[in-house]
Amino acid sequence: MTPLKKYYSNAKFLITGEYLVLHGALSLAIPLRFGQLMEIYESDTTLLDWIALDRAQPWLQFSISEKDILIAENKGTSEKDFVCFILNQAKKLNPDFLPNLSLKVKTEINFDRNWGLGSSSSLINNIAQWADVNPYELHELVSNGSGYDIACANYCLPILFRRNESHPMIYPIRFEPDFSDQLFFVYLGNKQNSEESVKKYLNGNPVTKTQVESISLLSKKLLQSENSMEFDALISEHERFIAEVLHIDPVKTKKFPDFEGSIKSLGAWGGDFILVRSDLGKREVYRYFYEKGLTTIFAWDDIILS
Repeated sequence: MTPLKKYYSNAKFLITGEYLVLHGALSLAIPLRFGQLMEIYESDTTLLDWIALDRAQPWLQFSISEKDILIAENKGTSEKDFVCFILNQAKKLNPDFLPNLSLKVKTEINFDRNWGLGSSSSLINNIAQWADVNPYELHELVSNGSGYDIACANYCLPILFRRNESHPMIYPIRFEPDFSDQLFFVYLGNKQNSEESVKKYLNGNPVTKTQVESISLLSKKLLQSENSMEFDALISEHERFIAEVLHIDPVKTKKFPDFEGSIKSLGAWGGDFILVRSDLGKREVYRYFYEKGLTTIFAWDDIILS
């Protein structure tokens, strides 16, 4: 069956400015080769039938009634609740959206949803496209994040991002380090709940204008780094800075003190992915982390959308 409509949104990595991006820090974010597809089909039922696939395997299936959408005034406790809440808020932004529910929606992510690459943000962006509404407005209504992930969902180049409610400042850029063959992304195997991480951070960490400006400057410097030595120094400085803000030790200090190279946390600290830069060579980098039990590793060029 041919879909009536089809939408796609990219996954993402936030390279600089984690947490402080919420306060308007200029941050470097990069769209990935991974993403989420959403297809809309005709249906002969009176309900909106929803099926979600994870790398071609169904992991979620439910039906949605008009009442389900009407009463969904918060995120609820289940995936169905969250989908209904997004649809509810999308209809508030565009009352002409979903005049009837005789449809089937199929979503599919082509990455492990435990990796924290943006399964929620890519869904929000796809629904915003479907509803013909501003994706940043919809995101503000259903999420407490900065919106950088929505920007990555729509761009095919790295971006510098600054939060500004429903109209963020986004600057598409070229970021192609000469030493990209020395850059790797390693999954730590402990998915972080972005919403909870943001909530906890906002409740416990007052941020100064000077801190925001410092991270913004680091983001710019990282883009201008001319060699791996300068890149390493900036990565280490960024880690120390965020560690002081969060009162948490950097991941290299805690878990990989003997690693020959630089390591930076990405996104919510404590899990998800890390960015690694090393002179060791691909085989030795992989061997080091494999011996630590970490086997999900991507080379820069294998995952970055370009």
